[in-house]
Amino acid sequence: MSLEDKCWTVFNKRDHKEAVHLLPLVKEPDKIIRTYTRDDVSLLHLSSRNDWLDVTKDLITKYHCDPQERDSVGQTCLHWAAFGNHVDVMRYLIDECHCGPMTVDEGMWTPLHMAAYYGSSAVVEYLLSTGKCDPLAKDFQGRTPFKLAKENGHTDTLSVLKKFGGIKSSHPIDSYVNILLVGNPGAGKSTLSHVINDTASFTLLGSFRNVGGVVPCTAGIIPYKLQHRTLGNIILHDFAGHSEYYSSHSAVIENLLQGSGGVFLIVVNMLEKEPVKQLHQWLTVVRNEAQKVLNQCHVIVIVSHVDEISNLVERRMRKEEIQEIIVRERCDSVFLDCRKLGGSGVDSFFNKLSSACEFIRSTSGRNLSLYCHMMYGLLEERKENILTLSDVMSAGKENDDYFIPDKREDVLDVLDSLYSTGLISVLKSEDKVWVVVNKGILLHRGGWDSLCSRDIQRTC
Repeated sequence: MSLEDKCWTVFNKRDHKEAVHLLPLVKEPDKIIRTYTRDDVSLLHLSSRNDWLDVTKDLITKYHCDPQERDSVGQTCLHWAAFGNHVDVMRYLIDECHCGPMTVDEGMWTPLHMAAYYGSSAVVEYLLSTGKCDPLAKDFQGRTPFKLAKENGHTDTLSVLKKFGGIKSSHPIDSYVNILLVGNPGAGKSTLSHVINDTASFTLLGSFRNVGGVVPCTAGIIPYKLQHRTLGNIILHDFAGHSEYYSSHSAVIENLLQGSGGVFLIVVNMLEKEPVKQLHQWLTVVRNEAQKVLNQCHVIVIVSHVDEISNLVERRMRKEEIQEIIVRERCDSVFLDCRKLGGSGVDSFFNKLSSACEFIRSTSGRNLSLYCHMMYGLLEERKENILTLSDVMSAGKENDDYFIPDKREDVLDVLDSLYSTGLISVLKSEDKVWVVVNKGILLHRGGWDSLCSRDIQRTC
C-alpha cells in the first residue's frame, strides 16, 4: 500500500494519532482525492468530518489545501463539518478561512440544511448565532432546514430553531422599498408606473404614448409589489392626482412609511401653465410626510413632456426655472418624456432610482425577528388576501416549512411588526383580528365588500 493510500485509510478510519504521524511524510496531501460515498473527497473533507481542528488547520496553512474545495456533489468542508456536528472546525472555516455559510451544494443544501437533516443541533445553533444564515432558504425540493429537521424527528434541533425565533435577522423581506408616485392628472404618472412595471424582468424598448386600463380605486392608490431586475424588491404605489383624493393621501403615506423610509417620485408636466406651482404643492406634501418618518426619505422630481416644447429658448427657460427649485430643495431630478423608453433620460432615471432604493435599504432601521420572516413566508404561501387571526395560527401549526409563536399575544406582536413594514395590514375590532396580506384589495371597493361579507360589517 502506498503512503498516500495509508494516509487516506487512517483519515477514513478516524485514527487521529496515525494521521498526525503520516501527514508530514506525504509529499502532496492536497492531491490525495478518493471516493468515499461519492467521488472527489479530499483529506480536508474527512478532517472536517472527523472534528480534527489541528489537522484541518495544518492541511490549509501548511499543505495548501483549499477550504472552498467541493466533492462530486458540490459539498464543501462546511457541509462535512455540519454533518459531524463539529462547531470548532466550522467556526475556524468561517471566521479564519472566510468560507461562506450560505454555500449550496448541487441539491441547494446549505450547511444549515445539512445540520438540520442530521440533527446536528450544536452546529444549527452556531450557524444561526452568526446572523449570516438564512433559515428560510429552500433546497431543490423546496424544503427549509426546519422542514428537514421536522421530517426526521430531530426534536432537539427543532427546539434550537424555535429558540432563535425572537432574534433579529437579515432577510430579503427587509429589502422591499416603498416607492410613492405622486403628481397632477396628466403629468405622466400612470405611464411611468407602467414603464417601471414592464421593465421589472426585462429591458423594454418602444413607446408608451397611450396608457389605458387605469383602474379607479376607492382610495386613489394602485400598489404593485415587484422584484425588479434593476431596482430590486420594491412596492410601487401610484397615487391618483385628482384633487378629491388628496385628503386621504396624507394618512395613507404616513401608514406606508411606518418603520422605514421611502422614495418619492414627483412627476411634473412641463406643458402645464403653472408647473412651478404644481411642484411646490407636491414638495410641500412630501416634506410634511417625510418629517413624520424616523428614517430618511429620498425625493426625485421627474419633469415630463420636455420633448414637446419645440422652442428651444422656451424649453431652456422653463427647465432653468424648475431646476432652481429642485436645487434649493436638494432633490434629484430627471428631465424626460416618460412615455418613451430607451433614451438617456430614462436610463438616468433608473440609475437615480436604483441608487435611492439602495440608500433607503442601507439606512433603514428595520431589522425583523426570525418569527417575522417565518410569518411572512407563511402568509405568502397561503395565497389568500384576507385571513383571520385564528386562520393564521392554524396555518402555523399545520405548516412544515415555517414556525410561529404558540401564544396569541406573541403572534399579534409579530403581525404588528410586519404591519410596520407596510407589507401587510392588521385590522382589529373588539373581539376579532384580520390580517390583510394583499393591501391593494382595500383600495378597491370589491375588497371592502369582501371584508364585509365575512361578518365584519360593523368595522366596514
